Amino acid sequence: MGCQNSKAGTKEEVEKDKELGDFVSAEEIEVIRSSWETVKQDIPGTGIYMFTRLFELQSDFKKFFKRLMTQTETGEYDFDWNKLSNHANIVMNALDNAVDSIQDSSYLSKGLQELGERHKMYSIKPEMVPLMWPAIRDALRQALAEEFTVETELAWKHVFDYIVFKMSQGMKRPDKTASSSSSPDPQNANGVPS
Repeated sequence: MGCQNSKAGTKEEVEKDKELGDFVSAEEIEVIRSSWETVKQDIPGTGIYMFTRLFELQSDFKKFFKRLMTQTETGEYDFDWNKLSNHANIVMNALDNAVDSIQDSSYLSKGLQELGERHKMYSIKPEMVPLMWPAIRDALRQALAEEFTVETELAWKHVFDYIVFKMSQGMKRPDKTASSSSSPDPQNANGVPS
């Protein structure tokens, strides 16, 4: 008979322990850092391009960004480009912080799990996060131009897979019982966007 508490642990326990090194090689980390130096030369432009592309590819995602919209004279809603630009800058600056701390997997993991928890408050589901990859990939391709090689794309995809994994862990955490009754803050104390 098998023992309920085997040393190998359940698949869920093994998955929980995955960190950045399980997704990205040391060589890929260097590719990420090197390519990010080019991308961050136009953080605002890359961020707006990424969100514009996201809404082209996933138009139903607009409903999650109502706080960034204003009502037009016709009664329809359209993005307030100042608000969207601010949000894009927050996201891109958080990505800049993530690249800067890419060697500190535990810090990065904790921040991404907290990011997932905050996104859950906006009704974002774990299966939705991977749908952002094409927009992110296209924004990187646009920013890097000829520097966007197969190796660069693969390195960023592996980092994105790690981000998805850690955010999903945060989204799957039980709701905190002592949560604030006010609406969620779109940015935490560490500068990570919601």
